[in-house]
Amino acid sequence: MKISIFYNLIPKILFPLILICFALFLKTNTVYSQTQNKTNNAPLHIVSDKMTAQKNTSMVEFVGNVKVTREDSIIFADSIKIYLTDDNTDKDNPAQSNVKKIIATGNVKYTDGDQKGFADKAVYTTWDEVLVLTGKSPKLITGSNFVTGKKITLFRNQDKVIVESDGTKRVEAFFKPEDNITDKP
Repeated sequence: MKISIFYNLIPKILFPLILICFALFLKTNTVYSQTQNKTNNAPLHIVSDKMTAQKNTSMVEFVGNVKVTREDSIIFADSIKIYLTDDNTDKDNPAQSNVKKIIATGNVKYTDGDQKGFADKAVYTTWDEVLVLTGKSPKLITGSNFVTGKKITLFRNQDKVIVESDGTKRVEAFFKPEDNITDKP
């Protein structure tokens, strides 16, 4: 008798619990999706000395004192190539960005809030929001803390950084104890 009462309670308790978990999962995905689309839909503002674009290509090049601004992120470089998708995959949202990749070369300076990056070359992919800094001595600075190496990969969506060496020059980092780098504003 006690066993049958237990089995009768399982569906009554388990079903609402599953519904609550499912609702929380949907809400989390919606918030993540809205956050990601907000950044991807933000307009690019580009200023340079020269622009080259050719019909039927999916690349536009800006040369000479180039400055690209998107929300609070700024990239300065000698040359920046913007690669576009061939078609807009989201037909219901005409504001969807068709920029798939940005490649900056020559005296690259990157600023996003209190984070600054310096490199000979920077490659930024919009779909995953990953910025890769490479060159002779790329450097990423946050406040008074910094890291250097041969290749710095910044995963903007995940607040994650990977710094690699090339075997000859080792990774170097400097962290001040009074700057709590794990706190988020």
